[in-house]
Amino acid sequence: MWNLINNLLGSKAKELSPPEKLFDTVNLTYTCNHETMTSILNNYFVSIGKKLGSTIPSPNISSYPTVCSGPEQSFVLHETFTEEVIAVINSLIESKSTRKNDVPIHILKLCKNVLSPFLEQIFNLCIKGGIYPQSLKCAEVVPIHKGGQKDVCTNYRPISLLSPINKILEKLIYNRLYSYIEQNKMFSTDQYGFRSGMSTSLAVYGMHENLLQSAKYGLTTCAVFCDLSKAFDTTDHDILLWKLGTFYGIRAVVLNLFSAAPPFSNFRLFHAP
Repeated sequence: MWNLINNLLGSKAKELSPPEKLFDTVNLTYTCNHETMTSILNNYFVSIGKKLGSTIPSPNISSYPTVCSGPEQSFVLHETFTEEVIAVINSLIESKSTRKNDVPIHILKLCKNVLSPFLEQIFNLCIKGGIYPQSLKCAEVVPIHKGGQKDVCTNYRPISLLSPINKILEKLIYNRLYSYIEQNKMFSTDQYGFRSGMSTSLAVYGMHENLLQSAKYGLTTCAVFCDLSKAFDTTDHDILLWKLGTFYGIRAVVLNLFSAAPPFSNFRLFHAP
């Protein structure tokens, strides 16, 4: 659908080639050296989340409830099995990019019957031990030009390429967590994105119905739309992990698994070819 819309609007795909030059905010000069440009972009991507996060007022920790208000029964992350690993491998999209030294997805699919028993053992060790391999979360980051001047680092956004093996493990955990949250009705009834059978078009429909109801009874409607800048990067992980343990029953070894991913500063930046 988006290909059709972009063709009708004349939109072009974002260029993946590195810029010819980039402004160095430290030396206050332009550089054409690829290693220097890589460092400039990497430093920007690593620091922008913390920089914006520091402008957000700190929450009042003392107002947080000290008694767990989540489900009494903790979330149990069940081990996987070979057939499930094969099913997840089959669901991987072959056209998705991978890191340069990773096994291509189509090769992974060809070897799935041989590799799956070994991956099953590795994944189950991760689940039982609450350990997420750092090598799986090390991303090759490709800077994509958003718009504006190409020699300004703020006009680029990072696209992280992760290992296909990591995608399999993430999918296994995601399936279990999503099912747990759905079964315990923990999703807000007003959350439409990232949910099965709940598209953003339904959110528009719901808003339309509210507007009609307000107009019917002569009421005034006011809407506030917020676009959060770098919302993912500025998320406080300590607060997020606290909420998972307090309100969602994700505790002990499972919570350790969720918090085991290395920080963004461990990511490496590579130029697109």
